[in-house]
Amino acid sequence: MAFKIESDYEFDSDWIPKEKFKEIFTTKAEAVAMAIEAVDDPEIQEVRIIDVETGDVVCRTTELNYEQ
Repeated sequence: MAFKIESDYEFDSDWIPKEKFKEIFTTKAEAVAMAIEAVDDPEIQEVRIIDVETGDVVCRTTELNYEQ
């Protein structure tokens, strides 16, 4: 499987280069770990984990409901 992260907010990290957030990740866990570092407050600034093959949102950093 392949996953990517996306957000309506600009990716910003003090220690991870911005281009790393545009990579395709091979595991959901790897994508989630990168997503929580992508913005200042991932519980407010939503970052979504997307299944590249289906385009489905498989995880969000906020508490909003999502379809699995």
